[in-house]
Amino acid sequence: MENIYKIESKEELSSLENKFAEVLSRAFYNDPYYLWIMPNGKKRLLQLQWWMKILLRYTLIYGSIHYTDDNKGVAMWVGPDKPIIDDVKILSLGLIMYPFKIGIRNFMRLLDISEQWNKEHKKLNKRHYYLMVIGVEPEYQGKGIGSRLMQVGLKKADDEKLECYLETVTYEDVRFYMKHNFEIIFNKGFGVESQYWLMKRTS
Repeated sequence: MENIYKIESKEELSSLENKFAEVLSRAFYNDPYYLWIMPNGKKRLLQLQWWMKILLRYTLIYGSIHYTDDNKGVAMWVGPDKPIIDDVKILSLGLIMYPFKIGIRNFMRLLDISEQWNKEHKKLNKRHYYLMVIGVEPEYQGKGIGSRLMQVGLKKADDEKLECYLETVTYEDVRFYMKHNFEIIFNKGFGVESQYWLMKRTS
């Protein structure tokens, strides 16, 4: 069974950032959200690696990063004091380059979904934990790694009697999160045939 560790410093993240970004880019390569905002399949892996590095750096500032000792899985939790994404900060960490790296049309798609998600997220106007990203190397998915990785953050939330929140875009993931006591609080379609679900877990 994998041991779970937490990134404790900028230097530690710097040494593992590339590895984490590679694992997460493979984990999310076929994710409907990223298919919509990064539709070029030939470029998506590199675009995702760039994107995940920004999210990792953001999470180190406002939350916590957990990972397995074999680097098969990574989870990013934001909060509880600032669980809503700070648009200015994340842009300053590199996301401002999105239109140049992925294209204006896809940037507008990103803004549209982000605006919808942020509007609903802000309704949870109290301290909570936001599971921004959790991903497992594709060949190891379905083996319980994600559950064990996520339990670290859930236990912390339970100990502090705080809620947890997330977004997901596949019903397979909805079922996974339901097993961990998340419930659907909002559901809407996007793109051509895709949907997203916003979910909350009460301690």
